[in-house]
Amino acid sequence: MLDFIKLYIGTFRRLAYTLSVGIFNPDERARLNYIYNLYAPERFPEDPYIIPKTDVLEINDNDKAAYEGVNECGFGHITEFELKVICQIVQKYQPKHIFEIGTFEGRTTLNMALNAPDARILTLDLPAEELANTKMKIDKGEEAYVRKKQSGGRFLDHPAKKNINQLYGDSATFDFSPYYNFIDLMFVDGSHAYEYVLSDTDRALKLVKKGGIILWHDYTNWTGVRDGLNEFYKNKPEFKTIRHIGGTSIVMLQV
Repeated sequence: MLDFIKLYIGTFRRLAYTLSVGIFNPDERARLNYIYNLYAPERFPEDPYIIPKTDVLEINDNDKAAYEGVNECGFGHITEFELKVICQIVQKYQPKHIFEIGTFEGRTTLNMALNAPDARILTLDLPAEELANTKMKIDKGEEAYVRKKQSGGRFLDHPAKKNINQLYGDSATFDFSPYYNFIDLMFVDGSHAYEYVLSDTDRALKLVKKGGIILWHDYTNWTGVRDGLNEFYKNKPEFKTIRHIGGTSIVMLQV
């Protein structure tokens, strides 16, 4: 009970701080947008999350995953529980080739590497200098994710770095063709804008081979992700195994 109270006091303090300075600071406005999306997804009753939900226990069925910095869940990061779910999926399927769109600080990248030590991981990030020249418009609230000090800082000095290749570019124009039908697991966590979600999903379907897995993040956190994946679900009935993993904002499809 005490931990529950502390959680909500901390959330209230963070919101109060962001509101007090966010009017003048674009980075703080981005933080406010993130927190609001994270804690108030029910504000969209007119357009529900229509992808069928699965019990997380169907895939989170062992406790053998390795974690690095699992309790560090700050601005822009996936939650601790989501990170554990992803690690369990990687542990279970042991992909040999992983592709991630959206490196950010590399926390998820590193944890995937720890749980698939024989895998090669490719992770693509948008450089800050290309922010003004993206092919499609990104959400204003996510610009702070691009304007970070360093991409992939979590894994740069880690021994697991040997299995990680950092790539840079706009996912809408990046040449993915060398990796078509080659990837075992894809993690889509790039731009949350509707057009980018559709574009990244199209790339993911070309990259992942039959039997491979696609994971999308932020289904319940960002309207662009929700709308894009809802449309994908409605228009692609052949991918009927797509599921929203209970207790997370992650959507999973085994191709």
